[in-house]
Amino acid sequence: MRKTTILFFIFLIMAHGWAGDVATFVNLGFSADGKQFVFGQYGVTDKDYQAYADIFAVDVAKNSFIREGLFSRKPSSDTAARDAKGVFASLQNTAAPAIQKLSVDSANQGRPLYIQAVDEPGLRTIAFRDFESSTDYSVETHVLVEGSGKDVKSSFYLSVSITGKDGKTAKKTVGLPGFKRDGVKGYLVRRVQIDQTGSSLVFVVEKEQVDRNGSSIRYMVETLRL
Repeated sequence: MRKTTILFFIFLIMAHGWAGDVATFVNLGFSADGKQFVFGQYGVTDKDYQAYADIFAVDVAKNSFIREGLFSRKPSSDTAARDAKGVFASLQNTAAPAIQKLSVDSANQGRPLYIQAVDEPGLRTIAFRDFESSTDYSVETHVLVEGSGKDVKSSFYLSVSITGKDGKTAKKTVGLPGFKRDGVKGYLVRRVQIDQTGSSLVFVVEKEQVDRNGSSIRYMVETLRL
């Protein structure tokens, strides 16, 4: 199993041509009412081999972080040669009381409506259907990149069209069109989840960011309350 995991990781690096590292995304669940969502990521930095881990709690309606629900273990000499999954587990223990206050349950991960398994960095429009509610979604990705190398920065937002079974269409803008992220040169919607109440959408977005070791993959989410 370990050999298979290592070979798969090497395949990802070769397929993308990255000199950096690829984080692992973790869905940590919704609250019972779907108003809060928590996710995490972890990995090991390239070259330095230092483990890192992050946990982020999100207010779905505001599409913003909940300050009391942010936890990170940054790469450092203390995490060198350590198991990244173990570092993440330790961070989960630290975050557990705050996540419990938000009534978030890791068992409530919602339903996947869309999964992008193939790498298509230039993919700008996706469409999918929620068969349980007979709702159709069309999502257009807007990316503006400025600069290059260590000076690159970019903005990202989504135009979402939602057509219900009655045929009526609502249009939403999700994200911050004017917000430029330093060091990020690309985005790809990897997954879309809906909570168990059918009221909250989470777009899991892969970020390609640049640092001294090359391009690495981290994650963020954009959220929409229906």
